[in-house]
Amino acid sequence: MAPTRKAKAAKAPRVCPPGTILKKRATRKSPRVCAPGIGPLKKGELGQFGYHKVTSLSKTTRHKALGKAIKKYGALSTFRKLNALYVYTRKSSPSSSTLFYRDRNWIRTHYMGKK
Repeated sequence: MAPTRKAKAAKAPRVCPPGTILKKRATRKSPRVCAPGIGPLKKGELGQFGYHKVTSLSKTTRHKALGKAIKKYGALSTFRKLNALYVYTRKSSPSSSTLFYRDRNWIRTHYMGKK
């Protein structure tokens, strides 16, 4: 009788601590690791300056609202907030995600000095 291989037991999915996400493997042999994610968004941070229902706002109105947000949070923090909104709404609401992307790039060119 020929030797048989032992079947490997399926591993349960690894649970990561709060604030981290389970990343994919870099290679076939490398382990999966928990890494920090961008986490949940805080509601109303940009809305308090008039940046809400962006699909119905004009470009100048959105930019004025973002200017107020930049005065309070700074350009980099506002850029990161818009980037998180862009990433989270890419599949669920492509039209508003496109506006978040354009406004994020507007901040980059006008306040961060990058083209």
